Amino acid sequence: MNNIRFVQPPILRLGEATSTNDIAISMAEEDAEAFTTILAETQTAGRGRAGHEWVSPPGVAIYLSVILRPNLPSDKLPLATLAVGIAAAEAIAAETGLDAGIKWPNDILVNGRKTAGILCEACSSKTLPTAVVAGIGINVNTPEEALPPRPIFPATSLAVEANRPFDREAILDTFLEKLHDAVQRLEEPDGVDKTIDRFNQLDALSGKTVSVALPDGSTATGINAGAQRDGTLLLRTDAGCRTIVAGSVSLPTEAPPERS
Repeated sequence: MNNIRFVQPPILRLGEATSTNDIAISMAEEDAEAFTTILAETQTAGRGRAGHEWVSPPGVAIYLSVILRPNLPSDKLPLATLAVGIAAAEAIAAETGLDAGIKWPNDILVNGRKTAGILCEACSSKTLPTAVVAGIGINVNTPEEALPPRPIFPATSLAVEANRPFDREAILDTFLEKLHDAVQRLEEPDGVDKTIDRFNQLDALSGKTVSVALPDGSTATGINAGAQRDGTLLLRTDAGCRTIVAGSVSLPTEAPPERS
């Protein structure tokens, strides 16, 4: 890595937003520079992957979107989601000491519970190459009673898992620095391999038997063999290896973990 010093563009801080991703997409279409960041204290229409709602209680979490303009061919842009996951897991671990892992392709788990979600969306610009808007919500100090119910990988917050509050600004700063590093790594000549290797190191479900709910309504079950160079997930099934392009991963044989 070239260790280019990261200079963060100004952060647009909002008390309330419908969706930080919607605002970031509009700004990206108007050629806003790379790493322009939109941060909201709460969202009224926050969304996650596959159209799911992201519950956004005010003043306790991080809700942001970052405009990325990675120097990559268009077929490699989906790898940006993996890079964002790497940055989030590394930042959480660095600032809290918690063991944060990634659930392919876009969730951050702590103790088997979801503490952050990522939504990356590509969009065009007037004169610049295609941008990727990376949205992330991190439950930092969200109290347990404000967390949405989830039957699999229950929602949690960093404060709930550590039994103490954390500095949101410190986590924000570290995440943006880690994100810059992750994008820089991805842009290197061997950056795809480095990114996939790092993602698989942080994969919370590596080597486990998982079920994947597929977009067509079917389910695939097999051993999680990790992300591949195109960002897809490799499953080792009884019928052989299977590539998963999109889907929701769960653990079919395990109940939600008990909190210690």
